[in-house]
Parts: sequence; C-alpha cells; structure tokens
Amino acid sequence: MGLNARDWCAGVRHEQRIAEALWDLTDPTPTEVRTVLNDLGYIDERIHGLERSGTTTRFSLDLRDRGGRLCLNGSAAGEQTVVDMCVAPTTGPFTPEERSAHRGPSPTP
Repeated sequence: MGLNARDWCAGVRHEQRIAEALWDLTDPTPTEVRTVLNDLGYIDERIHGLERSGTTTRFSLDLRDRGGRLCLNGSAAGEQTVVDMCVAPTTGPFTPEERSAHRGPSPTP
C-alpha cells in the first residue's frame, strides 16, 4: 500500500522546500545537511542515515504522522540535489522502502 492523499500532498511540499534549501550547499557534509534540516524544523529524531559518498550526502526523513506512511529519501549534491517521497511502515521502527513513491510498484519476476 502506498501513500494516502494527505501524505502525498504534504510530501510534495516537503520535497520542494528541502531541495531548495539544500541546493545552495556546494559541498554538502552530513553536518551541514543536518543543520539545514534542523533550520527547516526537522528534529534529529526524524533524520536518519546521514552518510557522505563522494560529494553527495544521503539522508532519510521519517515524516510519519497520524497513521501515515510518508518518508523522504534525499541526496544533497548542490544543484544535483534530489529529494523523493518514499513509503514507510505505519508502525514500528523507521525503515523506508527502497523504492520511491513516485515510481509504481516493482514488476514481479
């Protein structure tokens, strides 16, 4: 099951504001990305997997609220920054699904 309408709407807004805030980082480190996310109001407990690979810092955000499944996967890389919605389990520990919510279900083999 994917995202409900409320999560989908909220996800689009989160994607845009985060991507725009991270575009200005020319060499984003995990510390800088966390600072930008904190400045946007995302608390540390919601930020997961901050990890640098080359000139890109990857991260996930747990945005589950009131039974929703919204999460975001991002890669901060200056103008190549990408933030995509993803789907997390409704309960339990945060473990985002690998696939983006923008893509359809994976084809079955």
